[in-house]
Amino acid sequence: MAVLTLFPLLLTAKEISFNRITEGLASNFVSCVTQTEDGFIWVGTKNGLQRYDGMRFRRLLSLGLPGLPVDQLLIAPKSKSLLVRMEHKFFLLNSHTNKTQEIAVEKYSKDFQNYQIRLVQQGQHIFLILHGVDILTLNESKNKFESNKSIVDFPADWEPTWLQYDQNGIFWISGKQGMGHFDTKKRSFFTNSNLSSLKNINRFFIDSKSRFFIHTKIRHSNGHIYLTDANFQHKKIIQSAPNSDSNYHDFYDCFEYDHIVWTYGVDLFNLFDEEKEEFTQFYDRKNIDYGIQITTVSQVFRDRDNNLWVATDNGLYIMSIIGDHVRNIVTSTIFHKAAITDLTSFGSNRILVSSWGEKLTAFKYDSALHISHDPELSILLFKGVPQQDVNFRHIWAMTYDPKRGNIWIGCKDGRLILFNTKTKKSQFLVPKVFEGQSIRHITFDSCGQIWFGTDNGKIIRTSSSGFALLTDLKSAISCIRPGEGNKIWIGTRGSGVFELDGGSGKILKNYKAGNHGLSTSKIQDIEFIGNRFLAIAGYSGLDILNLSNGHIMQYNINNGLPQNMITALVTDNEGLLWMSTTAGICRFDPNKKEFHSFNKQHGLINTSNIVNLPMRGIKLESGKIAFSSDKVILIFDPSKLNNNNAAPKKLHITDFKLFDNYLSVDSLIKAGGVTLENWQNYFSIFYSTLSYNDRDNFKYYYRLEGSEDSWILSDPRLGVRVAALSPGEYVFMIRSENQEGKFSAITRLPITIRPAFYQTWWFFVLIILFILLGIFILHRYRLKRLLEVHRLREKVARDLHDDVGSTLTSIHILSEVAKKDLSDQQHIVQSYLDRIGTNSSQMMQAMDDIVWSIKPDNDLLQKIVARMREHAALILDPLKIQCIFSADDSIRNIKLDMEQRRNLFLIYKEALNNISKYAEATLVDIRIRAGVSHIELVIKDNGKGFDCSQQQSGNGLFNMNQRSKALGAELKISSSIGAGTSISIIMKI
Repeated sequence: MAVLTLFPLLLTAKEISFNRITEGLASNFVSCVTQTEDGFIWVGTKNGLQRYDGMRFRRLLSLGLPGLPVDQLLIAPKSKSLLVRMEHKFFLLNSHTNKTQEIAVEKYSKDFQNYQIRLVQQGQHIFLILHGVDILTLNESKNKFESNKSIVDFPADWEPTWLQYDQNGIFWISGKQGMGHFDTKKRSFFTNSNLSSLKNINRFFIDSKSRFFIHTKIRHSNGHIYLTDANFQHKKIIQSAPNSDSNYHDFYDCFEYDHIVWTYGVDLFNLFDEEKEEFTQFYDRKNIDYGIQITTVSQVFRDRDNNLWVATDNGLYIMSIIGDHVRNIVTSTIFHKAAITDLTSFGSNRILVSSWGEKLTAFKYDSALHISHDPELSILLFKGVPQQDVNFRHIWAMTYDPKRGNIWIGCKDGRLILFNTKTKKSQFLVPKVFEGQSIRHITFDSCGQIWFGTDNGKIIRTSSSGFALLTDLKSAISCIRPGEGNKIWIGTRGSGVFELDGGSGKILKNYKAGNHGLSTSKIQDIEFIGNRFLAIAGYSGLDILNLSNGHIMQYNINNGLPQNMITALVTDNEGLLWMSTTAGICRFDPNKKEFHSFNKQHGLINTSNIVNLPMRGIKLESGKIAFSSDKVILIFDPSKLNNNNAAPKKLHITDFKLFDNYLSVDSLIKAGGVTLENWQNYFSIFYSTLSYNDRDNFKYYYRLEGSEDSWILSDPRLGVRVAALSPGEYVFMIRSENQEGKFSAITRLPITIRPAFYQTWWFFVLIILFILLGIFILHRYRLKRLLEVHRLREKVARDLHDDVGSTLTSIHILSEVAKKDLSDQQHIVQSYLDRIGTNSSQMMQAMDDIVWSIKPDNDLLQKIVARMREHAALILDPLKIQCIFSADDSIRNIKLDMEQRRNLFLIYKEALNNISKYAEATLVDIRIRAGVSHIELVIKDNGKGFDCSQQQSGNGLFNMNQRSKALGAELKISSSIGAGTSISIIMKI
């Protein structure tokens, strides 16, 4: 911060602040700066070209530019491309496509490297000045610098050095022969003896008042700066103020903004003092908090938001001109090494400032915050001070009682000064009640009584008899605030906050650190916010005490407070709480519960050390607020800083980084979004306001629609990184929020991640078709196999029936014939033939069963049941055994395979065979029924039965068990002697 309101010397000057930008800068040696139409700031350094978006620098390496220092940057008038000068080479860079093309130089290509050159932009033309030789004009259509006599012309021996349009459209051209001008309409050059009176002109500058600042120079000299009118009739040499430790300085150029003229160069950065008509240094080069530490200023550039950019050999700076609502007063020349201890408002336009060892002084101010020093009050006030008592010079606290016109001043070791502004006389007091303790705070209540707080915790009040001790709080007093209802609130350095009865001095309450208490008991300041809240400041944050219910709300860095250490509090006329912190000046809105930080760009100093940390604050009678550190007083109008109701500017997407490669954002926007392949799902998006004011006081949020439902807080310096994004349609959205809670318009970028071929719908359809095709092929194959088995079974059944059956039939016939014809040995032959007949008959029956089981037509359970009926009749009817056979209709469509059918029938057949041979039964009950997942066959007889425990052997029962296991069926046989037999088969289907 450069402070210009030091003394009456510069009362009308404006304050100027510098904000250094170096993080990410390729080199601190900055040569030039400009802004393209899309809002980006381009910076040329000794280490190449960079682009700045207000958040981050991006170094562009693949632009086709050589590895040379960048000396100048301009904007081509027609194409709006970036014109880059790198030593004696020139390039046009399209900032949207990042394509470059080199510019040729007509006529001087052979010895061009030996010339001193400079680019100058005037109106719609860019000129290349070959110092003392020629002036060429940029022809963008031909992509070269060429002579163009229709635009600018001069005599052949003029040896031009500089040129500039004036307000009338006249081209002024300087040369070693003097000054002249070229009329573009008449195409004529004019000079005269007055214009040629100044020789060896290096450069010149025409300001808004048509004044000429002319620098003349001969080799190996600093030269002179002349101030003259347009006719060169009134010329005078004006002084400049180079750096104090410089033995050489060089003039580069002048710059004008808001009717202020600067000059800059090597060891030269001055502001033109209109009253003295000379250039003066306007900053403290040695003070990094208030000044700028540089040797060379190469360029001063104004962007579209009226920020002033300063390119120096110590980085890039933003120079802000502060309005008439902020003033900083440095007291070093008044108090010397003594620190400021207190402030108090004195009348409607004065402020008293005390010090530790250098008494006090006063400053006057007006509505425009023009400051003037008023030392007269200090002289009057200390008239008659005891010379032997130096303690009166060491002041801790002050207050002004406007009703009585008294100024009370508390000093070291219990000294007290009472000055009456009406009689202009002081009383120098040493009241015994203070017991030699320094007076740390003084205030007055609504009854006009004066309250004092001492270094050891005593609370003293004026009384009819002088001074009265009300209480001893045993802790140093930091502040006293009279409240409503005759209550007094006191902050202490170690015992928290006390609420006292103003009449008796009785302690009503004591608020300390602890559970549901204060953040700390070491109180720096307290301040009322209206009549409902008490703000309490300490080194651990801000506490807000609700006076109606005693509830305390704590604020710290975790819920919005910029820094935990707070040193002073002031409430403005709008009920907003201002505070000084180790992060600078901050404002708290108790209704919105929001904090707003201010910095050097607002004119409010940044805190860098204890020297410039504001420790005291007051509200002046005019409504303005004053804070003071050890050496500086800050006065500002809070209403000018409060009225910022505009929503933030819309954010711009500045970079899209896919893996390690940057994509052209302009191309993406023109295409309506970005389309990526499925493997291109790791990218970073960077954004900025492209506005370089107050950007740190915004919150930034992003949302990826299609992936995230909520807004996510983001740091624009880091950007937004997206990884492993699934294929689909997304919309990247960003917005910003100011400290008043207002949001910017939403910026959107559609993003499409194409699926891999195996993630597409047609691939899934194709897979389903392949699966269906496979199922169809398997089904066809199965049908084919089933048909083959079906044909085979029919063929086997047919062959067995035809071949084996016919053979057995013939055997049977032959045996019958043999029975009839044989006469000899009839009984023997008869027995053999009987056996042949019996066996062949059994074989035919078994063959019939096999043929029946193989034949596919008999797979239905209905056919099996019919076969069972037939077999039961065949076995039981000859034995005159009654048979009851019942089957459910539900079995009609149940189908069994060949093995299941064969085993089930053989078990059934074995059971009937056993009944016919051994049971001696007269009744057999056969039932078949079907369940949901099984069929059940039950065979019961009323025969003689048997003892199951005694019947362990026999092939019949064994075969039945084996066949039931093959079926996966459950076979149950229950019988007892004289009670018949029951056989149950349960088979799953």
